[in-house]
Amino acid sequence: MSRRTFPPRTVLSAITAAAAAVILTAGTASALPSASPTSDMAGCRASDLQISVPAAIPGDPAEEMGKQAWNLVFRDNSRAACSLRGWPHVQVRTASGKTVPTSIGDASFSNLAVVPDEQVVLRPGQSAVVTAMSPAAAPGCVTRWTLALTLPGAASAVSVTEPAGPFVPCVGGRLLLSPFYAEQTLTSEVRGLRVSAAPTPFPATTAAEPPVCTAAALRAQITSAASGAGGTAVGLRISNAGSPCVLRGSWPTVWVGEAGGAGQVAKVFPDPAALQAERALLTTYERGTAQDTALTLRHDQAVSIALLAAGTRTRACRRLASLTVYPSAAGGAGRTARTAVPVSICGSPRILSYLPGDPADSAMGIARGALDAIRADPAVTAQGSDTGFYYGTDSAAPTACGTGPYTEPAGDCANGTEGTYGEYMGMVGSFANWQGCTTSGLAWDQSNYNMANDNLVDYHTGLGAAGYWFAAGPGRDPHYNGTASEATAWGEEQAAAFLSAASGLYFNFRYVFIDIENNGTAPDGNGWNTVWNGPCGGTAEAEYIDPSVDYATYLGFTSYIDAHSPYLAGVYSAGGPWYGAWAGIFGGEPVGNTAEWTFTNEQSELDFPSGFTGSAASPYWFGGAPAACDLMWQWSGGDGVINGYGDFDQAYAAYDANASC
Repeated sequence: MSRRTFPPRTVLSAITAAAAAVILTAGTASALPSASPTSDMAGCRASDLQISVPAAIPGDPAEEMGKQAWNLVFRDNSRAACSLRGWPHVQVRTASGKTVPTSIGDASFSNLAVVPDEQVVLRPGQSAVVTAMSPAAAPGCVTRWTLALTLPGAASAVSVTEPAGPFVPCVGGRLLLSPFYAEQTLTSEVRGLRVSAAPTPFPATTAAEPPVCTAAALRAQITSAASGAGGTAVGLRISNAGSPCVLRGSWPTVWVGEAGGAGQVAKVFPDPAALQAERALLTTYERGTAQDTALTLRHDQAVSIALLAAGTRTRACRRLASLTVYPSAAGGAGRTARTAVPVSICGSPRILSYLPGDPADSAMGIARGALDAIRADPAVTAQGSDTGFYYGTDSAAPTACGTGPYTEPAGDCANGTEGTYGEYMGMVGSFANWQGCTTSGLAWDQSNYNMANDNLVDYHTGLGAAGYWFAAGPGRDPHYNGTASEATAWGEEQAAAFLSAASGLYFNFRYVFIDIENNGTAPDGNGWNTVWNGPCGGTAEAEYIDPSVDYATYLGFTSYIDAHSPYLAGVYSAGGPWYGAWAGIFGGEPVGNTAEWTFTNEQSELDFPSGFTGSAASPYWFGGAPAACDLMWQWSGGDGVINGYGDFDQAYAAYDANASC
């Protein structure tokens, strides 16, 4: 076993200003609010403490983007106060007592924030924690283990068993430990993830949000249509005949019906003029720390939707028959308007963001401007005018810097910045939370979500925010029967759950990513290589799933997103031949024409790359997709390469919705 110490970090700006005040106050008080830590306080002995590894601390993100975090809890069960400081010493052992080779490091951070090496004073009944962090798929890790744990200054070790439940961290290989810190500090940090120091870019209100508009209350009319060699633009007017209601989110879901019964959902086209026109229509409803962005329609109020299709010589033209708008991306009934005159569509239909309903010709003016841009440069159809690389972050940390325009932290904001904050990817949902298997939290930073959106809306830079779903393979399907049809349905269910959870979020970086990972060794708790006795079950029933069945779940998710939402499907996975990588799950199955986000060949340093090549590391793509599908790389913080700050990403705007993918 080897052990190394990670150098201290300055206080992270990964903690938002508002959250920092809460966190630092809690940290100063340690676990003893009414007394200051004292150097003569007796150190805690193992006999004073109940030491455990809980299955989850409510709200604390446990598994995300190639790594896992869990907590050791030290509860004072004695009748007197005692103190802890520094790091415990641990050895990882199998259930039979065999030592598991593990490189253990003393870090000065947790999965959420910096953790200073300070004395933590515990009164009877109070607890301290040590956060353990490791790759989600470390070679040689085990899922049945005990820890031989020695407190600082103690001569002998005590045994600490793995947590109860089916989602046991796979431990071994690499492991980082934070210093002792107060459990109340952790709970404050968890609450801080949902507190944003950055304001929403839209008018905010604490008033009650009206209900979602029903299809029955809406009226739909195609107000104008023009088609020619440069493309097609169609205006759709939606009005509310009922009580005040909302259209949640930022993009309408519009089914484009073609003559003969075929059709497809129009996809996002983030035109700058349309985004600015939409801004005045949106309201962010705040309920405590929760935010929900929606377009509010009063009785008899109208809104316009503009459909675009660029002229192209590579696809046959089709005749437009109808447009159906759905009030909620989560599904349900829609309202249909039929064309009165022949209109042809000769390319992939795109949808602009919501536009003012009056005057009716204003929406078409914006639509014609977008078509003019497409005629001037056909590449605009895919990615707009922006083709450079952007830095960004994902999940819970770090947080971007400044007061707008926001910038990328160079580790943390105290170290300076590295240009524009270009994108944020947040965990919108997880199969384990969806199925009620855990009280662990989602890896979501409300500040980053607001900052990425504000950079796009206010400062016209970056790609905005997007979301991902931590997915389960067919082995976690409660109706698993080994067939591709059932696995497809399981993928579709998860995609529908994502769209429901994402309702009310403002996403302009137009992807829904399915996060595909396993723990790197059998049994695989996420159900890609192992069949379990239900979504939350702890009994493995088989340790092999045919790759074609796994692939059916992947296709079920991505196809559902493509067919039922204005977003495009993307996938986060790993390159390489190992058990936890794409090839280890799906064999030789291709990614297909789906945007890729990879986390292999990353680095722990913060040597910001200038592109996908020529830096201290380079991405390892997977699945044999065209280069134009190589959208994003988690260049530091992925695959459990823990840098002390969080996850850093780089996206290539030229491949954003690139037609060659």
